[in-house]
Amino acid sequence: MEIITTHTGTDFDALASAIAVRKLYPEAKISLPGSVAKEVKQFICLYGKLLQDIPPEEVNLGEVKRLILVDTRWINRIGIFDQLISRKGVEVHIYDHHPSHPKDIEGDGGICKEAGATTSILVSLLKKKKIPIAAPEATLFILGIYEDTGSLSFASTTPLDFEAAGYLLSQGANLELISSFLNRGLTEKQTLLFNEFLKKAQRKLINGVEVVVIVTEIDEFVGGLSLPLHKLIDLKNLEVVFALIKSKDRVYLMARSRTPSVNVSEILSSFGGGGHDFAASALIKGGDIREVEERLYQVLEDKIRPLVTVGKIMSSPVKTASPRTLVKEAQDMLRECKIEALPVLEDGKVLGIVSRQKIDHLIAHNSEKAPLKSYISPHILSIAPFVSIKKAQDLMVEEETGRLLVMKEGRLVGIITGSDLLDAFHKKEEGLKKEKNRHNIKALLEEKVPKKIQKLLWQAGEVAGKVGYKAFIVGGFVRDLLLGIENLDIDLVIEGDGISFAAQFAEEVGGKLRRHKEFGTAVLTLSDGFKLDIATSRREFYTQPAALPKVEPASLREDISRRDFTVNTMAIDLNPANFGNLIDFFGGQADIKEKKVRVLHPQSFIEDPTRIFRAIRFEQRYGFTMEDKTRKLLEEALENHLLQRLSGERIREELIQILEEDKPGKAIQRMQELGVLKTIHPKMELDEEKKEKLDYLVDIFARFEIFFEEKIKRWLIRLLLLLEDLNESEVEEFCRRYRFNKEERTSILKGRREAGGIVEKLKTPQPLNPSFIYYLLWSLSQEVLLFAIVKTREKRVEKRIFHYLSKLKGTKIQVDGNDLKRMGYKPSPKFTQILEEVKKARLDGRVGTKKGEIKYIRNHFPREVE
Repeated sequence: MEIITTHTGTDFDALASAIAVRKLYPEAKISLPGSVAKEVKQFICLYGKLLQDIPPEEVNLGEVKRLILVDTRWINRIGIFDQLISRKGVEVHIYDHHPSHPKDIEGDGGICKEAGATTSILVSLLKKKKIPIAAPEATLFILGIYEDTGSLSFASTTPLDFEAAGYLLSQGANLELISSFLNRGLTEKQTLLFNEFLKKAQRKLINGVEVVVIVTEIDEFVGGLSLPLHKLIDLKNLEVVFALIKSKDRVYLMARSRTPSVNVSEILSSFGGGGHDFAASALIKGGDIREVEERLYQVLEDKIRPLVTVGKIMSSPVKTASPRTLVKEAQDMLRECKIEALPVLEDGKVLGIVSRQKIDHLIAHNSEKAPLKSYISPHILSIAPFVSIKKAQDLMVEEETGRLLVMKEGRLVGIITGSDLLDAFHKKEEGLKKEKNRHNIKALLEEKVPKKIQKLLWQAGEVAGKVGYKAFIVGGFVRDLLLGIENLDIDLVIEGDGISFAAQFAEEVGGKLRRHKEFGTAVLTLSDGFKLDIATSRREFYTQPAALPKVEPASLREDISRRDFTVNTMAIDLNPANFGNLIDFFGGQADIKEKKVRVLHPQSFIEDPTRIFRAIRFEQRYGFTMEDKTRKLLEEALENHLLQRLSGERIREELIQILEEDKPGKAIQRMQELGVLKTIHPKMELDEEKKEKLDYLVDIFARFEIFFEEKIKRWLIRLLLLLEDLNESEVEEFCRRYRFNKEERTSILKGRREAGGIVEKLKTPQPLNPSFIYYLLWSLSQEVLLFAIVKTREKRVEKRIFHYLSKLKGTKIQVDGNDLKRMGYKPSPKFTQILEEVKKARLDGRVGTKKGEIKYIRNHFPREVE
């Protein structure tokens, strides 16, 4: 007996595939393994003659000699037929379109390849074998394809799906008939669930990708869970969605993605689920929904690849004009640069933009000698360089524009056009495929690195070759390139004389050179501020543990062998004949793939104990784990008190680097687990309350950085949290031990002393005058203020501090001492009091103009008038 079966929860692709494969195995019987989707059940009620299946309980498994699986390779999704897998004498043939997975059943025959639908694979086979397809069959088959490909619109759709759909139409497929099954409405329960999805949808930014997460609980299971989810995706035009639905003792996890950077099948495999790159699901029995949610966020942080951003494809530098540029000059610039618009700048500030269309109109009306200042369009549409290209497209569509200015901290840094986006979207999929093949590093450089830097690297290789040297990129840039993380901090190593090369290279490309002859290094700063660190390849040796190393020239291999971890040992050859070749002496690629932090030799932590901090930092930053021997070596170094041999300054700098990470909570937790925190100070401890506060700080920092341009010392605020259990004398000793400078010591001690006091005054429910808030906070650094927010986590305190930072802090009055003299006041120390009282009045809204300030002074300080 031959049996055809598919997965439980049979959908149209599975049903169509089963009927299609029966045409290849005409003696086989179809037996669906269990439940079917509601709409499939309705279809079978109407057109059951196409199926002619037998219930699984009527199948004598002992008689089955061949099992044909369609649309699945997972043993836990085929019901009782899992008993036939690996049974002696039973052949297993598989036809499936899902990506390969370690848990896949291995078949003896069939075809498994990635496509939008399994039906497409089978239709292609039927066409090739010239097996006829009846019109009703063609209709079901195209229904299966359309369901799994979103009517050929999902990103998982392949040319094979289009070819199959076209062939089925030629065989009489009826699109009108299938529309009632595809464009179906929601049931009453599905409508309630859809409304719940709308209310519970939370937007999160993870590795630059906007992800919507829905967490909800329902009393009764609702059939067709995916339909309300698809309706929500279509209504809100969502890119990535994860829905967690708890019903009784089960958690259903569904995921949909429209972007290649989020492979939901890979993500849900961590929960025992699977599916396609763009659609997947998992079922967790007996799981706590909050624990599943927490674990999901951890997996998302680890698995989501950063998106292609505006900054990677923008044109830079931008050709600009000034308000004094003549119309004819602007026309010449547009033609010469082959561009459609010119931003107009004055003193670095963007005033507006003029289009080619506007310039041509002015020329046609004999205004070529007029300056641009009267014709600038002040309507400026801009975007930040870190935003995804999908967001840029949405903004262009919404504003009906063909270009966006790229702004960073108020400065124009680039421009992006519709053509740039079109090219980027077509290259993105190709780029993701290239990333899987790490040997093609030249292609990866071209994909990930701005063109002007690519040119610079090529020139470096050429200059090195001319003087008989070899040039390589080394270190973190190579690591992050392979990880898909943006990093333009480039270190060049020269086999030869690094300083001599740097001088020659500076002559070639221009820029300012700073030499450090004693170390054989130099820093080249180009006119646009971009920096290249250049070093002679060298070996290092340590005269004693924890000491600074001695250096001398050596080969590239010797230079690389002195580095801390294997993932930092790779290099890229820049010499013209080998440009882009990846050099990997110590297995860095393999450790990146396996997500391992591994030292190069057993003496690594002994030679440089600061590597203890770096191992923890890399482990947590990239979601890696320390390889077992590396972890044991680290623990031995701690047991031998090697950290205590380091100077206070070196420990301070490593601690600051960890505390400056975007999300240092995991790294600090790891430091505690390994005993590093106790080594830094016996009372330093990360408890649950501090963990929550560290997480809360991530949101506070994000909000601060959105609204304010000032840089903040994130490390200082986090350190204040870690020092909360120390008394004042212990904190003073801590600052001395780790050599914090006077300003830092003052901030740490002042933050501890004053944060609690201002919290008590700000958390009162009584209304507070703006002037009271201003004079309470004006002498405190922004770090102390943000620490006060996280110390209490009361919304009223947070609101009042942010109001001070955004509205009150910059308050200035218009009158000054000269105005007081002109008003007839005698110069005296009381001038300061008068001006401060005026400032209070302005803060509290009692005056708003200079005239009002003068009137206020006359009314409140009459005795000073002569």
